[in-house]
Amino acid sequence: MSPKACLRNAAVIVFASLSFAAGQGATPQDAGQTILNRACTVCHSINEITKFKGFYGKDQWADVVRTMRADGAQLQDSEVVPLVDYLFKAYGRVELPEGDGRKILETACAGCHDLTTATKSRLAKAGWQELIGRMIALGAKLDDSQVPTLVDYLTKNFER
Repeated sequence: MSPKACLRNAAVIVFASLSFAAGQGATPQDAGQTILNRACTVCHSINEITKFKGFYGKDQWADVVRTMRADGAQLQDSEVVPLVDYLFKAYGRVELPEGDGRKILETACAGCHDLTTATKSRLAKAGWQELIGRMIALGAKLDDSQVPTLVDYLTKNFER
């Protein structure tokens, strides 16, 4: 098959796929995701971006974007806010409620898990106790004296 025919067939397949997706109720891509795919993946693989999931707050993502622009990322001024909003929404750090166990959670759990993972379980008190016991058995750095404070904090703020 000639290169021209291959290109034509590829275009038909792409058009058909897009048409099918539109007919299936596919939602349009977030503007920030579109900007990320166009501007950021020129230099970085998506893994270089997603590996920071749960570690940066919105201000930190804004700093990353500002730094990348200074280093030559092709972003218009109007694209900065949608990109930062998307990065925070998709990969941002969970802002934890105040409380006695917050610091324990940030130090003992966030070493291995992003805070979304650490708090998404929504367990009752006994479930949190059991989960923390398993994490200690796997090497979580928690003193026995910290466990009740952490369990109470998680139960109060992340119970189902």
